Amino acid sequence: MKKIVTLICFLVVANTGFAQIDAYSEDVKKCIKSNGTIAYYENVVDQMFTMLEEQFESQNVPARVWTEVKAEKTDAMDELAQMIVSAYRAHFTHEDVKNMNALYATKAGQNMFKPEELSEGDKVVLKEFYASETGQKIVNSQDSMNASMSNISEMWSKDLYQGVISKLSEKGYNL
Repeated sequence: MKKIVTLICFLVVANTGFAQIDAYSEDVKKCIKSNGTIAYYENVVDQMFTMLEEQFESQNVPARVWTEVKAEKTDAMDELAQMIVSAYRAHFTHEDVKNMNALYATKAGQNMFKPEELSEGDKVVLKEFYASETGQKIVNSQDSMNASMSNISEMWSKDLYQGVISKLSEKGYNL
């Protein structure tokens, strides 16, 4: 009986831990979507495909092959998001991420990257946010986060590019 109770307790604790991890990941994904990070990298991927289409123009790669290769974008974006979640986990608590998402849900948060659209009230909201504990963590971790994001970007883009080149090569198209 004692073993059964112990097993049940373990399963409840483990399940709760996984649920918290999933919630953290989902909240970070929401955050990086709201702050424009995902849109930026989606644009990077689109530019990479445009460049590759130009480089492979003499190979006469059919549109169906490009469509198949470009389907890799979704998985690549998911992989990138998971890598970014790891970087956030090293710097921010779940509560911090929730605070960031709350900011991005406001008019001030939506306009913070468009200075010409910030009202005086928006500027006050942003100033108060950056004076908060979460805001200070963002400010104080900026160099470390920038280094992490640079490493992630480099590793991710290299892997994506090599994967696409490999997939094209498997189909008989080489530079």
